[in-house]
Amino acid sequence: MKKIAVLAFGAVLSAAGFAGNAHAASDIEDGETLVTACRFLLDEGSDEGSKGAACKEFVTGMILAQQDTLTLGEPFRALRLGPNEDEKACFEMPDKLTYRDFAQQVVGYASDNPDAVERPAFELAVRALERKYPCDPEDLKDMEDADSPAE
Repeated sequence: MKKIAVLAFGAVLSAAGFAGNAHAASDIEDGETLVTACRFLLDEGSDEGSKGAACKEFVTGMILAQQDTLTLGEPFRALRLGPNEDEKACFEMPDKLTYRDFAQQVVGYASDNPDAVERPAFELAVRALERKYPCDPEDLKDMEDADSPAE
């Protein structure tokens, strides 16, 4: 029986629960804003109402937005990435990912890839997690096969 990965995500984040306003994460659209929020989380925490809370809300919203297509044990897949929206990425959800871990991945990735802050926040987050928790190359191949038109 399939279980939606978002159920596991609450445990994966090992936090006291999701932020009450996951939809507030929609305020973060670009990579630069996400990096700024995640830096605040690392420096000042993520208490409700703080500037760091936006980083926490972003990752929660990112996962919740995919809840209908995520399955426990399968990688997180992202399509239509890159300037031409023709790139794909995927990552394996780790057994434990705290909000602080997520923020460190985002900030570190942006530091190593300065152009990433010019991309959408979702893309930057996926790329940061993909770098740290890459999926099996076969999963990317499966994504390509699923997108290919039938002959």
